[in-house]
Amino acid sequence: MQQHNNEHFPVELSSHLVSIITTEHYTLQTGRSMTISEANGRASLFVGAVSSGLIALTFVGQISHLGTAFFVFSLVVIPTLVFMGLITFARVMQAGGTDYLYARGINRLRHLYLESAPQLRPYLLLSAHDNREATMSQEEMSPSWVQIFFNVAGMIAMITSVLIGSFVGLLLAVFNLPVWVCTSVGVVAFLASMSIHQRYQWVQWMRLERNLPILFSSLPGEEKTREEGGVAGTKREGCTLS
Repeated sequence: MQQHNNEHFPVELSSHLVSIITTEHYTLQTGRSMTISEANGRASLFVGAVSSGLIALTFVGQISHLGTAFFVFSLVVIPTLVFMGLITFARVMQAGGTDYLYARGINRLRHLYLESAPQLRPYLLLSAHDNREATMSQEEMSPSWVQIFFNVAGMIAMITSVLIGSFVGLLLAVFNLPVWVCTSVGVVAFLASMSIHQRYQWVQWMRLERNLPILFSSLPGEEKTREEGGVAGTKREGCTLS
């Protein structure tokens, strides 16, 4: 495999090209703002719905003295919140993948800036490389699998898993099983749900990473040629986190 040459000569950019690049940079930055705003909005909506549902469960429990009405209401409300959590998790992952794609695009444009004016290198704080390590480190994020616990999708996965564990525990309590059995099975359901969510998230991130060509890597031996990048980019069209 040929490697992209790291030695670049200054590139002369015409005013027409500068206008195109500036527009692309602005579009990517605007796209990042929109994806972040949507992810935060959906997460806030979901957390608000969960809070309202728990408050409603508290009132019903007090009125019914944890009787039949409480269990019926719980077994209706909690699955609804779980479904809302699942679709929020999926959409937040899509938004996160799109934001990551835009961030790498901006890094490539920054690399072009440095090719055109290498003397600007000491004044640019953010990375001009488009590999995963460089893109994530510039935002103080870890490129390892631990990062999936710190993003918005990881938070949604945690809340949804708690709801699933609670639902399983309440469902078993309807059959008058001992408290320790209901609690133990609920904890197992929570751990299983959390593992499935995070495993799915990590697989989707790795699939997105495999389909994104690396043109300007900060790691030796990881760069691909522009021709390979074009082929990989064609295969990647239409691929988003789902």
